[in-house]
Amino acid sequence: MSPIIGITSYEAKADWKGWSAMAALLPWCYVDAIRGSGGRPVLLPPGGDLAEAEATVADLDGVVLAGGGDVDPARYGAAPHPETVCTDPDRDAWEFAIASAALRAGVPLLGICRGMQVLNVCCGGTLHQHVPDLVGHGEHEGPQFGFGRHQVRVTAGETLANILPGGEYFAVPTHHHQAIDVVGAGLIPVAWADDGLIEAVEAAGSGQGFTVGVQWHPEQGDDMRLFAALVAAAGDRRADEAVASMPSLVAGA
Repeated sequence: MSPIIGITSYEAKADWKGWSAMAALLPWCYVDAIRGSGGRPVLLPPGGDLAEAEATVADLDGVVLAGGGDVDPARYGAAPHPETVCTDPDRDAWEFAIASAALRAGVPLLGICRGMQVLNVCCGGTLHQHVPDLVGHGEHEGPQFGFGRHQVRVTAGETLANILPGGEYFAVPTHHHQAIDVVGAGLIPVAWADDGLIEAVEAAGSGQGFTVGVQWHPEQGDDMRLFAALVAAAGDRRADEAVASMPSLVAGA
């Protein structure tokens, strides 16, 4: 069986065929990215508690923390910046619980944009709340209702450097105005934009499994190698667990 990949989603009002109701929403490109990489996508809507998160992650082979609005700065002990908007306490609580459960269980995890920020804060890190104040330009934000592109380079680490071209700049789809400031415990920065902004982190040290966060939006591009690597790691973990659960065979029994 192909591995099951949970993707966090968000609660928002949706309108269709004259109907209007609250819905669990996720851009379809995430679903396509996981299916196209050989995984079975399932949505993880917000609202559950820690016990539900633990039980949910136990049924999964991998997790994607999807993009979205700003993380509540209270999560990392900061006052809100005037540009910090669209915070959602229910989504924060759910995704922090999912991320914590995945990290404890060693479930492969990919954080995308907001998802990388959730991962970093979950590990005790902090965020820059408005990137233009830091770098002096708005290139990372892209257009108001779309995605821009900028250059990223992977120059450290092991996991991401084995997936994407190391040492050379490549263009990525982007739409964010917050970014990592202090890196969380157990994570290392492994990719940067040409203005020095951290663009990716991963679990520190070899043997830590697949824990990767990227600030860009790979689901919006043509390069699906990150999703393929996540699904492959999830498949390996699924196979290892299947072997571990088999009854021991005693020679001569």
